[in-house]
Amino acid sequence: MKMKINYYSGAGNLFSVVDNRQSKLNKENLSNLAKVACSKSNNYTIKTEGLISLNDTYGGRFNVSFFNPDGTSGMMCGNGARSAVSFINAIGLSKSSSSKGTSQQLIIELAGREYPSTIDGELIKVSFPKHNDLRMNFEVRIDDTNIYGDFVDVGSPHLVLDYHKILHSRQFSFRYYPLEDMAKPIRSNVELFPEGVNVSIYYVESPQTIYIRTFERGVEAETGACGTAAISTALVLFMKKIIGNSVEIIPTSKIPLRVEIITNEKNEIIGFNLIGTAEKIGEALIEF
Repeated sequence: MKMKINYYSGAGNLFSVVDNRQSKLNKENLSNLAKVACSKSNNYTIKTEGLISLNDTYGGRFNVSFFNPDGTSGMMCGNGARSAVSFINAIGLSKSSSSKGTSQQLIIELAGREYPSTIDGELIKVSFPKHNDLRMNFEVRIDDTNIYGDFVDVGSPHLVLDYHKILHSRQFSFRYYPLEDMAKPIRSNVELFPEGVNVSIYYVESPQTIYIRTFERGVEAETGACGTAAISTALVLFMKKIIGNSVEIIPTSKIPLRVEIITNEKNEIIGFNLIGTAEKIGEALIEF
């Protein structure tokens, strides 16, 4: 069958987006589709970092699935969710949802959770609940050397590492550090991470601006951006009292994301907002 693929960029994180409301492809079929839709199969397609499928809509709620290029699923993807919101808005479905002022509000159902989302001009915000897990000073052994990072799960597992405290960081600038060589053995350490882990390194320019680079499982490469990595990094730095409740995260793509950390009157974290641009960059028709 033929399938229309819409290509979206969520802060430089590239996705293939499909409208599955009529086709009703099941999880197995979507998994197989991801392997094709995320690859460069001809001169008119591009390689992307995940498949987003809009499966159903009802009452301002939109059921969405995310698949890695290798066909795995079940995890949250922050920039994928924002790209889904952009797609929903582009095809006119968000107009039926509730609105407040000039912004539009809707709810994305992804990976078994609901994520309130807002469209405000070019900016798309997805709100996350409190993190599932946080383990500071998490020990990992590489090349007979112990290094320490911070493990975070905000719907997708991440190991977050301070660039200045990783192996051989003095030999490279942050931009040119061989992230994939360092990250692959960590990502594949089944004793520590039975389901794999995303690996991010960060560089603190100031309490207002943080640079990150991320190696993503499922993609098995460094990606242009990663929304859950941005949130995970902001969470770690907030806990270390390096940043406040709002910070700009600059990923590899150089397209900024803003992370807002939501706290209660006791300064306890109760959620997060991920804010940035998400836009359509092309489309293609593929055989599936």
